[in-house]
Amino acid sequence: MKARIRSSWLVLVLALVTVLAASIPMLAAEIIILHTNDVHSRVESHIPQGAEEEQGGRVRAATLVDEIRAIYGPEKVLLLDAGDSIHGMNIDNLFGGLPSIEIMNAMGYDAFTPGNHEFNYGQEVLAERIADAKFPTLAANVSKNGSLFAGYSALIKEVDGVKVGIIGLVAEETPIVTHPKNVEGLTFHDPIAIAKQTVGILRSEVDVLIVLSHLGYSKDVELAQAVPELDVIVGGHSHTELDTAQEVNGVIIVQAHEYANNLGFLHLQVEDGQIVSYEGFLIPVTADLEKHREVQAIIDYWNAQLQARLDQVVGKSDVSWNGERAFVRTQETNLGNLVADVIRKTVDADIAVTNGGGIRASIHAGDIRVADVYNVLPFDNTLVVVEMMGMDLLEALEHSVSLLPEQNGAFLQVSGITYEVDPNAPPGGRIINAKVGDSRLSMSKYYTVATNDFIAAGGDGYDTFLNAKLVAETGIMLRDVVVDHILEQGTVEEPEGGRIIILE
Repeated sequence: MKARIRSSWLVLVLALVTVLAASIPMLAAEIIILHTNDVHSRVESHIPQGAEEEQGGRVRAATLVDEIRAIYGPEKVLLLDAGDSIHGMNIDNLFGGLPSIEIMNAMGYDAFTPGNHEFNYGQEVLAERIADAKFPTLAANVSKNGSLFAGYSALIKEVDGVKVGIIGLVAEETPIVTHPKNVEGLTFHDPIAIAKQTVGILRSEVDVLIVLSHLGYSKDVELAQAVPELDVIVGGHSHTELDTAQEVNGVIIVQAHEYANNLGFLHLQVEDGQIVSYEGFLIPVTADLEKHREVQAIIDYWNAQLQARLDQVVGKSDVSWNGERAFVRTQETNLGNLVADVIRKTVDADIAVTNGGGIRASIHAGDIRVADVYNVLPFDNTLVVVEMMGMDLLEALEHSVSLLPEQNGAFLQVSGITYEVDPNAPPGGRIINAKVGDSRLSMSKYYTVATNDFIAAGGDGYDTFLNAKLVAETGIMLRDVVVDHILEQGTVEEPEGGRIIILE
């Protein structure tokens, strides 16, 4: 069951302790796995679109972690994070993820596996953060020049007298979901093959074997089916909200959604080296939880560093700008149109495209600050202009809509071009009536296409851009030109829509 009792989370945990304690064999050991994933720098609580109260954030999750350790005893608790955790918001992005690492140190994490977005800082900065962490970073399937990139593939830790092995696995597609330059020289090996090899080494050495996975839920299911010797998979990457622990081929799979909105809770009873029972669910991190003092002090320090740069009001708006994940990855939005228009205008291109996955937040009506724009566009993307044939542009557009209706970070927000999409047609044949301005898209004509450097470098699987002729690599930061546009406009008007018509 998923805990939903407001103002009584502690009562819930205490009740669970009572119920479980009555059923635990006297000789059984207890292991409590607390887990987070895809926090994306939400160290502070936030108010989602349409909600009335704050939720999530490490600052409140930390309080819950402390309370659970006090209830069970710290020797029985493992705190794990499955990646995409130290990049995403201003407080991290402008300081290379160090604030989140300091907070995770304060919370006493036991292990971490990097997500694809951890590589957005580049290898040197990520290596510094790995060194700053007081917990091991595990990445069994990432190598550089024949050595492990993170230094560790796995660890063995004793928990309540039980030997627990933890293996870290990183998404194999990381090279196409971070900037390719960030992973130059790195090899991302097949995670299932590496898991089999590592399990072969560790299985006889431990009682309980865990994979800390930034692979996504569907891949975790494949992993469980392929490697039944595992006991638990603590997942991330797909932002899946598993209300209760799932069991696949005898392997327990858990994942806690995103933004520290929940703290994952998995209780294991282990006897004679075997898991004899388990209970797994999510504990919502609500406004009823007090903010953790030590974590709040760290946040306060880093926020002070940001204020001068980010508090400047650059404009205002009478409308809200939709940057929510479920929308920018499946359809055009007013915010996607605005960003694409700014890109095209800045470099005077025929067309502009930008991936929905690069838009990470909405902007509410009212004053717009530099911080709001930086939250929307947290990546250090720059503007690039290429020249490409219409047939190649059409291929890119087809790639953009190939996974509809599934959310896809590669979905393009566009400017200077309109088209219809038939999501019921086979992928590769979904784009209809594409027009550049008032003219049909010509397969043989060359167009100037502005985009961000991530897409231009083949990110999100856009290999067709690698064949395009480079016109300009401007070095201009995307978020900065959006700030400049808002400053110029004063009051930001909503762009004309109807660019991407998705047929029913």
